Amino acid sequence: MSSQVPTVAFQRLKKDYQRLLKEPVPYMKAAPLETNILEWRYIIIGAPKTPYEGGIYQGKLLFPKDFPFKPPAILMLTPNGRFQVNTRLCLSISDYHPDTWNPAWTVSTIITGLMSFMNDNQPTLGSVVTSESERRLLAKKSKQFNMKDKTFCSLFPEEADQIREEIEKMNQEELDSIKEEETALRNRRRGDASRGVPRLSSFLSNMMMIAGVATYLLVAGAFCSICTLAVIFNCGWDDNRTELKNERSPYSLPSTAVFPETFLFVSVLSSPNETDRRQNVRETWFRLSAKGPSVFITRFMVGTMGLTGEERKELDEENEKFGDLSFLERHEESYDKLAKKTLASFVHAHEHFKFKFFLKTDADSFVRITPLIMNLKTVQHPMLYWGFLDGRAKPFRKGKWKEPEWNLCDRYLPYQLGGGYILSYELVRFLATNAPLFRIYRNEDVSVGAWLAGLDVKYVHDPRFDTEWISRGCSNEYLITHKHTMEEMTEMYNNLKTSGRLCTKEFQRRLSYVYDFSKAPSECCTRINGTNIP
Repeated sequence: MSSQVPTVAFQRLKKDYQRLLKEPVPYMKAAPLETNILEWRYIIIGAPKTPYEGGIYQGKLLFPKDFPFKPPAILMLTPNGRFQVNTRLCLSISDYHPDTWNPAWTVSTIITGLMSFMNDNQPTLGSVVTSESERRLLAKKSKQFNMKDKTFCSLFPEEADQIREEIEKMNQEELDSIKEEETALRNRRRGDASRGVPRLSSFLSNMMMIAGVATYLLVAGAFCSICTLAVIFNCGWDDNRTELKNERSPYSLPSTAVFPETFLFVSVLSSPNETDRRQNVRETWFRLSAKGPSVFITRFMVGTMGLTGEERKELDEENEKFGDLSFLERHEESYDKLAKKTLASFVHAHEHFKFKFFLKTDADSFVRITPLIMNLKTVQHPMLYWGFLDGRAKPFRKGKWKEPEWNLCDRYLPYQLGGGYILSYELVRFLATNAPLFRIYRNEDVSVGAWLAGLDVKYVHDPRFDTEWISRGCSNEYLITHKHTMEEMTEMYNNLKTSGRLCTKEFQRRLSYVYDFSKAPSECCTRINGTNIP
């Protein structure tokens, strides 16, 4: 079965399982089926001083093939008095809410979240309304119920053996006590029914919600229906509906918008007057792949604030012809505002496209798009920050790149150099939604490194990113190479088309390095003579 599961999902779920074995979480266990790693069973052990004390509750997690980028379905199998059994639960950590899902969440995070919901009484689709006494009774009956399930016994043998021992030791008095509680509970229900006291099942509750929605639509202004609408629209809608995964800023598009979807969104920073540069990119590395927009989408990011009517007209005509310009309406082009422009490009992409990864690059960078995407699929991570990493650079205190705002420390925080780097969707989402809060530094790549420094980022240093302020030369291993003239871009394109190699002749004008994560950032990046590092 593992051969049918995508590598990313398989490796991530395998890692989550190993972590659970190594670092157990109190009051829960989880394990995948031997025949299908996408289906897991979990158990929640009722915590002390709760109505679930003494109970063991089994449930099921159904992971999609594109996990961890999409959330799992969550079901409860053991009667518990809080959730319906064999029903998909509408929770912020389940497949009902892909908009709130975070790919960094692990299996233990999911079940911990479920335990929190279980100890709460907030209504949701799949919840039931029961008394505390009924939940305590179900806790006593839960163990015997689980023993009827062969999967429970095989995946959780320690708990199964313990339950067998407990059942063998139970005397007739304890069994009679459980029966008496069941009888008393049934009598209370009959008494409530005879007195006309309503007892809402989950089904009846949901039917009443639907009726409330109908009332709301017929009688606008029935404000008591607002809560019903929230549940129906967030939790009860057909799961085949269009899902907008992006969490939006206050300037977002309406929720009815349908965004173009792609694996890699490519953002090429370009100024309005770089018409020739853009055409050069279109005629070179844009042509290196015949893959459609489901694989990658490219856009030139152009600031348009302050342009004359004629300048804007020319850009509109260019975009009408090629369809690859994205206008940053609130950004005014200036070389000292590159950090603001980069941040604006994150916001724009987040608000107008669906993507898994984001490549930031420049109009004077040459990108080998096909091998880049192939390699991305081997290193992809929900918190990926991939490029040529520097951790020992000192801030400029004078000159063109003076950093008057930098006062965090005497060196820059580790950052991927700006000629080209890749960010995961989660990191772009974080940057876009928090854009108004960030301090803007002079250097755009330094700014991105500082903004991400407090997150659990997956840093990947790759010497095949020739993305420093000057090109290190030419290597046939390069995935991206920066700071080239249009003539050099054309030459590299022709080389690839005729010989399959990037370089007419490989050469090195500047040494490279492998980032040493075992040392302090100030000692990370030693350039060594005589190496074959690209």
